[in-house]
Parts: sequence; C-alpha cells; structure tokens
Amino acid sequence: MKGLSKEVKSAIIIGVVIVLLLILGIIYGQKEKTEVADTPTTTVSEVAESTTAAAAESTTAAPETTTSANVTVPAGATVQQDANGNWALMNNGATVNTFTGIASNDFGNWYIENGVVNFNFSGKVVFNGVTYDIENGKVVS
Repeated sequence: MKGLSKEVKSAIIIGVVIVLLLILGIIYGQKEKTEVADTPTTTVSEVAESTTAAAAESTTAAPETTTSANVTVPAGATVQQDANGNWALMNNGATVNTFTGIASNDFGNWYIENGVVNFNFSGKVVFNGVTYDIENGKVVS
C-alpha cells in the first residue's frame, strides 16, 4: 500500500469492512434459513388427521353448536352441583337432562349439554339467536 494516499487507503479499508459485513450477513442469513428449514413442519393433511383423531377420541362438542331458537331454561332451574358433585342444570333436586343450551348461576353462564355443564367444550354456541364464546364450559362473551 506504499505510495497510496490516506484517502485511498481509508476507502480500501472501508470497502473491505463492508464486504466482510455483507459476507457475515449472508452467512448469518443462511444459518437462519437452515434453522427454519430444520424445524419440523406440519402439513394441512397432518393437521386434518390429528384433528379428526382428536375429535374421535374427545367427548367435546363440535366447534360450533346450534340449539333450537325457542329453548328456554325451565322456571326455577339453576346450575348447581348434583348429589354426585357434578355441575348440572337442576330443578327441584333433579337434573334437567333434556336441556342443551346456556344456563346460569351466581358464578356465571355455562354451556349445558344434556343437563350437565360440559367443561370439555371450548368454541362457539348459538343459543336462541345469540352466539356465545365458550371456554371450558364457561361463557366468556
């Protein structure tokens, strides 16, 4: 580098630094792509198969359930524990096992399926024309 001016030497050094940074960026970018490529992927068919298998094994209702538009909670019925400790829609000490829909107690509103709170259900329920968001059997909105 003898005989070159300071400005030329500085420009060469800056150019070398820029090239090194670009090379490091490319290497780092390839490493990121490799790490992403090494991550297991799930295909749509795998998701469908696992969802179908889970649905077959689960007692949870479908993600969206529609009940008839004119269902009403029987007068005097409320969600409470039965003699076995199960939470159910009770009326005069008996489970209202013909009821499927939304019923309440002092703790909130609940998704009732065949008279019993379905704590395994999370999804949407349309009841008397209103759509409810359910998480683990409890109405959240």
